[in-house]
Amino acid sequence: MRSAFVLALLLLFRISILIAQEKTFVREYSYKASEMDSKVSCRAITINQLRSMLLNELGVYVQSEQLLSTSEVGGKFSQNFAENIATISAGIVKLNVIQESWNGVIFWMKASITVDNNSLEESLKQLIQDRQKVKELEEVKQQLNKANIELDKLRKEQAVLDAKSTNTTDDLIKVEKYNAEVNTLRAADFLFRGQEKLNQRDYQGAISEFSKAIEFDAQNAIAYTQRAYAKERIQDFNGAIEDYSKAIKFNPRYSLPYYNRGNLRLNLQNFKGAIQDFTKAIEFFPGFDDAYTNRGLAKYNIQDFRGAIEDYTKAIQIQSVIESYSKNAAAYYNRGSTKLDLKDYQGAIEDLTNAIKIDPDHSYAYNNRGSAKTILKDFRGAIEDCTKAIEIDPTNAIAYFNRGQAKYYLDDFRGSIRDYSNAIEINRKYSVAYYKRGVAKVSLRDFSGSIEDFSMAIEINPKYAAAYRERGISKSDLGQKESGCLDLSKAGELGDEIAYQAIMKLCK
Repeated sequence: MRSAFVLALLLLFRISILIAQEKTFVREYSYKASEMDSKVSCRAITINQLRSMLLNELGVYVQSEQLLSTSEVGGKFSQNFAENIATISAGIVKLNVIQESWNGVIFWMKASITVDNNSLEESLKQLIQDRQKVKELEEVKQQLNKANIELDKLRKEQAVLDAKSTNTTDDLIKVEKYNAEVNTLRAADFLFRGQEKLNQRDYQGAISEFSKAIEFDAQNAIAYTQRAYAKERIQDFNGAIEDYSKAIKFNPRYSLPYYNRGNLRLNLQNFKGAIQDFTKAIEFFPGFDDAYTNRGLAKYNIQDFRGAIEDYTKAIQIQSVIESYSKNAAAYYNRGSTKLDLKDYQGAIEDLTNAIKIDPDHSYAYNNRGSAKTILKDFRGAIEDCTKAIEIDPTNAIAYFNRGQAKYYLDDFRGSIRDYSNAIEINRKYSVAYYKRGVAKVSLRDFSGSIEDFSMAIEINPKYAAAYRERGISKSDLGQKESGCLDLSKAGELGDEIAYQAIMKLCK
């Protein structure tokens, strides 16, 4: 009985801790309708006011509980800390309407937001790093503030007109302006609801909410951008590009849709289009380090290696200024991999080492550093790196292949064959792995096995000249001179000069 009682106390204690981690804020608000208001406008104004009140309270709470320190947000953002936390929290918290009523004069609503301290802290940290998202939320707040100021102004003007008992065309114009500002509030509400759906990965639901936002504000560039992002997630790429283009049309200086469209074009291998978009994103936000990183990747794919390195370097420099050192693992990795292609092996190792320091689980950074070490004949170092890459990602076929290469150069032919076999098991179309395994089998004088591997390499890549050459030599070693010479001749036709030397020696 005693142990059961202790267990019950422990469970109760744990439940208490979990409950304590959650914090709920509840507020209510009453709005008295003006002559220009309807139930719809009253509800829009009320829900906007409640959201603002609750988020401001959340901002004060985050500051008072020290869930984030000013050092974690840094720079300009640390000023007006609570207010800024309130602004960005709009992108991660959900407003719950508890109760509402309307008597024709007063619209009353009670609403709440509930947050978990741990998840809130982590979400805020991640969001703060996304400077484009923060700018977007600040823009929404500015739009709401502007709409509220205009609504208040129009109400006061209407009250003066009512006192004079006038009834002019100006009244109708003011009502139209009033309704337009109300629509700005309604659009923002759907915008926040769409963001909630995005956070829940309910992309169809997000598209529906953003579409409603657009119904109330047909030129809302942020709504188009967010809807495009949701469409990307369901692989409606044409629809996403169309929405990004509309966002750019309605706000040509808005860098995020350029950047997102650039990423989409990059994935669709429209590299020149991607470069144009990233360039525009950088034009309107010169400190956009991710745009430099991805423009570098697009340049790499059109063989502009020097231009790619310039962009990766710029991305690293930007983050170094912001953070005192760069945390851009992608920029270091991409620059290191590009240096590898340019045969700057020591430079590649330095950059890939920096990428690994920032992201210790970067399998391909270990793999590529292993490749550079192999070329510099540090075979044991290469094996260590490739082994680490495989530990992180057992499906990394290239890491198995590269480790097989290093083992081959250390005369561990059986070990290299095992690694090439693992690479092939992961990727059955890995022609170079078949070829290299065949070469390793030749070293063990397994000519029948090597012929099988060279044949597979040729089946996958019918223009694989080296595979024809090595198959021809293996056939000659097995006494199949005529067939071997035909392979050597084919290799020569495909441009393999070494094959002609073998023909002179083996096919006389």
